[in-house]
Amino acid sequence: MPSGRRTLLPFCLVVAALLALLWPSLRAHAAAGPEFLEQDQLSIPLERLATGTWQITVINPGPAADVEIRVAGSVSDALALKDGGHVRVGPGGTGTVTLVAGKRPHAGTGQLVLISSAGVDRLRVAVTPPAPFLQRYPFVPIVAGVLVLAAIAGTVFWRRRPRRRQEPVSAGPPPRGPVQQDSKGFTHSDEPAQVDGLRREEYARHLAELARYASPPMVIGVFGEWGTGKTSMLMQVRDRLSKAPECAHVWFAPWRHQYDDNPVLPLLHVIVKDLRLERRHNVQRTLRTISDVLGSLVLSTSLKVNLSDVRQSIQDYDSEHFRIRSERTRLHEYLGELINEALAACRKERLVVFVDDLDRCDADRITSLLEALKLHFNRDNCVFVLGVAKGPLIEAVREKYKDPVGDYLDKIIQFPFEMPRLSEEDFARYLKGLLTDEIRAAGGMLKCGLRRNARAIKRFVNVLIVQDRVAKARQLDPYDVSVLAAVLLLRDGAPDDYARLVEDPTLLGRLAQEADGEPDGWSELAVNIVRELRGTPGGVPNDILAYIDLVRVSPAPPSSDLVAGAPPNQQEPVSELSRQLELRAVLEDLAVDVRARVDRLVEDDSRLLEPVVRVQGEERTGMESLHGLLSRETTKVFLSGAPGVGKSVVAARLARWLAERRAPQTPVFLPFGALKTEFREYERWVTHALVAEYRLSAANANAVVVRGSLVLILDGLDTLEQDKRAGFLKWARNSRCGVVITGRDPAPSGFDVAEVLGVSAVEARRRLEAVLAAHKVEPDRLLGLTSELMSSALLLRVLTDDLAWVDALPKDPVDFLPWYATRGEQAMAAAGFAPDAVTRGLHGIARATGNSRNPTFSGDDADIRTRLRHAGIRAVDVPAFLRAAVEAGLLREATPQAYHFVHPLLRKQLAGAVG
Repeated sequence: MPSGRRTLLPFCLVVAALLALLWPSLRAHAAAGPEFLEQDQLSIPLERLATGTWQITVINPGPAADVEIRVAGSVSDALALKDGGHVRVGPGGTGTVTLVAGKRPHAGTGQLVLISSAGVDRLRVAVTPPAPFLQRYPFVPIVAGVLVLAAIAGTVFWRRRPRRRQEPVSAGPPPRGPVQQDSKGFTHSDEPAQVDGLRREEYARHLAELARYASPPMVIGVFGEWGTGKTSMLMQVRDRLSKAPECAHVWFAPWRHQYDDNPVLPLLHVIVKDLRLERRHNVQRTLRTISDVLGSLVLSTSLKVNLSDVRQSIQDYDSEHFRIRSERTRLHEYLGELINEALAACRKERLVVFVDDLDRCDADRITSLLEALKLHFNRDNCVFVLGVAKGPLIEAVREKYKDPVGDYLDKIIQFPFEMPRLSEEDFARYLKGLLTDEIRAAGGMLKCGLRRNARAIKRFVNVLIVQDRVAKARQLDPYDVSVLAAVLLLRDGAPDDYARLVEDPTLLGRLAQEADGEPDGWSELAVNIVRELRGTPGGVPNDILAYIDLVRVSPAPPSSDLVAGAPPNQQEPVSELSRQLELRAVLEDLAVDVRARVDRLVEDDSRLLEPVVRVQGEERTGMESLHGLLSRETTKVFLSGAPGVGKSVVAARLARWLAERRAPQTPVFLPFGALKTEFREYERWVTHALVAEYRLSAANANAVVVRGSLVLILDGLDTLEQDKRAGFLKWARNSRCGVVITGRDPAPSGFDVAEVLGVSAVEARRRLEAVLAAHKVEPDRLLGLTSELMSSALLLRVLTDDLAWVDALPKDPVDFLPWYATRGEQAMAAAGFAPDAVTRGLHGIARATGNSRNPTFSGDDADIRTRLRHAGIRAVDVPAFLRAAVEAGLLREATPQAYHFVHPLLRKQLAGAVG
């Protein structure tokens, strides 16, 4: 043969081999279809999302095609595509779609998914939150530091300046907290107001003139219930008397001294102290004498005089002046002398004593002070002004004397004055002055629900201000401050209606349909609130669960303080004991529900193989090895293990064991997919999962979580989004509830770790041999059933649930794993897929998951879809392909749209099936 022909033949063989190797990639290139022009992540600033638009370019190297683009991931509701994301792209041409803001703009990550007849392409997209404040304005800390140093220097200079001491003529009441000041948009002080805000200055002026000019002795009674402004009225009268040259005044709070033996002594002590007379020798001598006459040394102790000095002083005084007088006469004289000396020292003619909060004392102290006023202070230079609620005063007199109360009070109090009722005009003006701009829209709701009581109005407004800010910080959407005010009013004023709404948060919307008539079983407050809501721009919401969650822990004054027209003590607060008994019944019912759910998920323990678990480095067989971890005071357990070893079954069995033994904490079995991760607070994830899965009310669900009454058994940590795991694990570690978590992640800190290795291989082999024997198949026909295979709880369950594979066994012995993989491929081919596509598709999935640290994958994963497309599986057929693999016993659907191979060795077998 010529040498040229000998050379040409090898060359042709080489070219043919190269073409054979390159043919798949050439086919894929020839079938190339539309794809995104951008390959890097698309980043969209959140602050520009509401007003900006973004053009997404699609290129098409292949024939003309119709393209659909979708938004996937956590930003699916934050982004949207104009015209539905549909565009037709010509051959070799380009097309564009416009990306705009969606219904709920927020930060997050996701993907743009391009779907065409040629396949699927993906582009990562992220909506990024604004940069931190200090990153945008780095100069702020420097300026703040300079200002702080300047403030410190100014404070030091101010404190070192020379001061001039001034002696006040008379003092006011003891400190009761800060004087009311501008709240700067936040809450309002609950202390009595020295400045009139209710247009009562005329009353204060005339009461001051009465105390100044009326002929003593005189007792003026200022009567009013809690919160009507008695103390504020007394303070305004006192301020007017401060300008009267002939009047000295003191402020006495008897409830501060109600445990003293006699009310006269603390009153005299206040007079001496407030008028700055402690250092006058004659006043000290008279006080000591009065103390001894009354049989008390309280004032003597406060003046730091020993007993021998007091008695000697009394003996000298008695021997000179009052040796033969009766004790009562002596006391009367001494009191008169003390008051006269006090007025002379102050150069005043009349003493006005303000007695505030007398009703806060017990009945004996109230009547004792009234008797002292009549017996010892009925003098021509003394005027008393009492601020008291009439109800407790009447009860105290009736309890002690059993006489007609009116006659007794008429003898003690010469001028009774009832606090004026707050008119509708003054109520509206006062409320308007308290409302900040943030909650002003709720003014109409407060007018229809609050009683006309100044302090009740102020307290409720304070609560509403705080809750409004919390609601905005939590980004409630939709949110209406009028609805928030309505829920607070119902909670505090109509507890029965509120309890119904807690059970069914949609009832308020249904009540709105009946509010024009006479709704049965609803309070007048609830009907008025619904009518008011219907006049607001947002109307009556269909569901108020988000508002109920918000207000469940806010401060709740007694309903009688808030509700319009509610008499005092109409609603008794629920005792803690009653609440505990209620929750105990809830937990008992919950344990029954948990047991029923677990029984549906797993078989009876007697039919299950015992797990093999590694605890503290030691391998143990049986559930007892885990019971010890759950018997500790604080249960924090992490069950780790590879896919298919039976972690979920072990967790469910733990829940059943705890439910049966009536442990102090009630177990709850929840998959991580049931947690409501749309909320910011992890506590609400669990609360709303309990509401959805176990039908608990929101109030009871929150209570058992907050009180730590549960053991939360949470299955499948790896199904939770990666960026949310660390925060949730930190919450779980610090929660009062016990927590058991299953997952494949590395063990988190703060948890006791137990690794589930599978089941006993010996017991598994016996069970499988029993199945084979029932079908008259010799176990020797299956080769290669290693302990690693047999210890897999998942593989054993797959083999024992569907026994069709037993009938398909050949008569001759077979190597089990290769035969099982081939049989599964044949079953998938019988489902309508090309055998070559099945082999290459499974090979691609096995290679992709083998290269990843996470053996679980989704049908939406870009890498999985690309490999299946190269294997000849169309994008629209991917879900059916994966379902066929599950039915063939090759894959397991761990959670919706999440799959993994039934055993790692099977995955390795399929990964090596194609060269």
